[in-house]
Amino acid sequence: MKSKSTSLLAAMVVLTGCATTAHDKYNWGDYDPSLYGYYKSPAKVGELTAALEETIKAADAHNQPVAPGLRAEYGYLLLQQGKAPEAVSAFRAEEKQWPESKVFMDHMIQVAEHSGSQAKGS
Repeated sequence: MKSKSTSLLAAMVVLTGCATTAHDKYNWGDYDPSLYGYYKSPAKVGELTAALEETIKAADAHNQPVAPGLRAEYGYLLLQQGKAPEAVSAFRAEEKQWPESKVFMDHMIQVAEHSGSQAKGS
């Protein structure tokens, strides 16, 4: 019985150690509730964009790392709103902070630049 309770205690300690989430490491701001609101009502895209922008500004002001993918998602929302130059800036910032995203961010930059040049040609 003693080995069973020791094993259980050891498992609980390991699981407790794993309970630290990425939310503790990175600044997520109001991402979760904002994204949930957007999913419930896609018309709230402006609210999600503003929440992500505020999160990024707050993290930068306090020299905190922004969560992986958050700048990319912000850039994608900007791109959907026709703000290609701002989207490119967000994609480049994502790539700078998270170099492993380079291939995808380079692709998104090309998409944004193509989108921006089409908008100018209209």
